[in-house]
Amino acid sequence: MMDRWRIADALEALSEEVKELERVRLQILQKRSTGKKAVMITILSSILLGMIFSYFFDGIGPFFATLFFGAIALIVVINIYFSKGKRHYRFLYKHRFLPRVVHQVEPNLAYEATKGISQSVFMNSGLYGRKPDRYSCEDLFTGKIGDTKIAFCEVHAEEKKTRKRNNRTETYWTDIFKGLFVTADFHKEFRSPVSVMPDIAEKNFGWFGKKLQKMTGGVQRMENPEFENMFVVRGRDPVETRYILTPQMQQALVNLRKRTNDAIRIGFSNSRVWISIPNRSNWFEPNIHVSVSDRDQLKMLLGQMRSCTAIVDELDLNKRIWTKR
Repeated sequence: MMDRWRIADALEALSEEVKELERVRLQILQKRSTGKKAVMITILSSILLGMIFSYFFDGIGPFFATLFFGAIALIVVINIYFSKGKRHYRFLYKHRFLPRVVHQVEPNLAYEATKGISQSVFMNSGLYGRKPDRYSCEDLFTGKIGDTKIAFCEVHAEEKKTRKRNNRTETYWTDIFKGLFVTADFHKEFRSPVSVMPDIAEKNFGWFGKKLQKMTGGVQRMENPEFENMFVVRGRDPVETRYILTPQMQQALVNLRKRTNDAIRIGFSNSRVWISIPNRSNWFEPNIHVSVSDRDQLKMLLGQMRSCTAIVDELDLNKRIWTKR
């Protein structure tokens, strides 16, 4: 849980930045408010003039239509202008303000709004077999939590597909993954990768699904019944798989899935743990209608960050009783 006093300290330390960003925010909102008034005046004027002219003259339709559609055009222009203002505010907030807030609250973490984990690293995790045709990422956090190096960001990986419709070929995109992607040091050394995936086959097809899993090979059965109901584990070496997925780790992953969602995937390879957490929401985004100094908004944004950094403690990744060769 984010301590409110730490947020208060951060706001106090960045008081000048808060004032300047708040001034920009209010200016943008004021311009939008003025624009909305101009639209209302234009619409009301067009209606009033249209009624007057229609009373005294015939064929006033084109005049009224011109005024009305002029008001519509004004609405469009104002919305476009306001969108530019929102983008400017978002840029200032995420590039200048939020990185400093993150540093104040978590000094060993750095935040970069437009960077992310590369596509090659995403693919090397082994969590997804299909190579994305379109890949984007943002909101990169990097640093250390205790002794553990961690990196996480938002990732959107998509696959391009085609279909026939009305004798025409259409192109459309489907998600391979959209959500939070986390990678961190793992405190044990191991040779072969281990994957922990949602147990879709057994959940949907019961004993038949279990038979299908065996046919794919590499499936390892774990001791925790709740863990077994949630996940299917694959690893080449049964001994090494259990060395990684201890009873404590199995329970930790059960708790992590309960906190996140049932489509979470976990992989262990190259002395790292990889975690993908599907999420349709766009995180780490400020609301221009909320004051820069609003503590609830900061608590939400930093809480989103903490939901990722908490994985280090949940999986006990700072434990260093094993020595890597």
